[in-house]
Amino acid sequence: MGKADARIPELDGLRGIAILLVLGWHFTGMLMDPSDGAVQEIIWRFGIFGQSGVDLFFVLSGFLIVGIVVDNRTSPTLFRTFYARRALRILPPYLLLVFSFAIASAIFGRTYYLGRDLPLWSLLTFSQNWVMSYIRDFGPAGISATWSLTIEEQFYLVAPAIIIFLPRRFLWPALIAVGLTSIAARSICFALYPENVYAPYVLTPLRLDGLSAGGLIAIAYRSPKWSTIESRKSLLLTAMIVLLAVAPFYTWFLHSEIAHQVLYHFGHSYLTVLYGLALLNILTRSGTVATSWLRSPAMIGVGAISYSLYLFHTPFKGIFFIAAGHPESFRSWTDGLLLFLALLSTFAFCAALYWIIERPAQKLGKSFSYATTKSPCHRARQKQERPFELSQQTVDSPHQ
Repeated sequence: MGKADARIPELDGLRGIAILLVLGWHFTGMLMDPSDGAVQEIIWRFGIFGQSGVDLFFVLSGFLIVGIVVDNRTSPTLFRTFYARRALRILPPYLLLVFSFAIASAIFGRTYYLGRDLPLWSLLTFSQNWVMSYIRDFGPAGISATWSLTIEEQFYLVAPAIIIFLPRRFLWPALIAVGLTSIAARSICFALYPENVYAPYVLTPLRLDGLSAGGLIAIAYRSPKWSTIESRKSLLLTAMIVLLAVAPFYTWFLHSEIAHQVLYHFGHSYLTVLYGLALLNILTRSGTVATSWLRSPAMIGVGAISYSLYLFHTPFKGIFFIAAGHPESFRSWTDGLLLFLALLSTFAFCAALYWIIERPAQKLGKSFSYATTKSPCHRARQKQERPFELSQQTVDSPHQ
């Protein structure tokens, strides 16, 4: 047991920030018509930064998952416990979405939100991102957001084995190599196949830089040299502010003729560094007044249901627009009311889903224990040294 067992409330809040970024784009920015006036154009042009919430999820997942495996790598029950907890955390809401989507598609046929473009077998094997790349489309809107989940699931499948069998001294260079290779491969892929703009966005080998960066931070957090990093708080904050200042320019180019060049040659790398610095700033200031807003009940609550919010927000938006007979847009007060009701319903549904299904499943997951061979004296001393209260809530929460 180690730092992965220590609850860091700010990370729940940071997960809330990530999903709010995504919701902000999907419920406002992407629905605006820039030809309808300056306000709509500004929201449309700069709201696209909300897409980067997924990049933040990747960094967070890399930090949490690598941390769990590193802390429990000597446990004889590592694989059984890790995958049992992952399955109980991820599968219940996901399978509810997938089977509901499949049934609705069978009943109503192909629409903007429904259809069989993504075969059921791909959804059940978490391989739909490869199908998306092949068909060069995200598929029906009701299920399209699951592409990022597949990247994480594929990462979860291989990362524990690599971390276990790779000598610890090689973890740093291995993660750096994976991250840099992914950045280079993404850029090369787009340069060679510019007509396929989906491949560098959804394919797992081309999106591992955020997960690798999170993993590097997890190792640094457990390193004796962490105190050196903490002593550089001012430098970390300055670097993050400088990168944030670049955000408006980066976002502007995402609605230009060179949008894909910016995104794949520079954009995701930029976001990985930005959100890696954000995570470092939060970890070095955890428990202080500066991060108290991330520990607020509201932010922690949003973070707790962020996974189901990510899965179900698009289907709920579709339900309301279909029922009203309106195309999905934000051009009138009626559209605004539909979006508000859809958002409110999504939060209500996901909160209920959390208490009825997700939370009981997570509690069941805690019955699987990372047994260790450490002595009672060692465990007692380690517990005294931990700076936070013990809880599995943060550990068992994936990036969604």
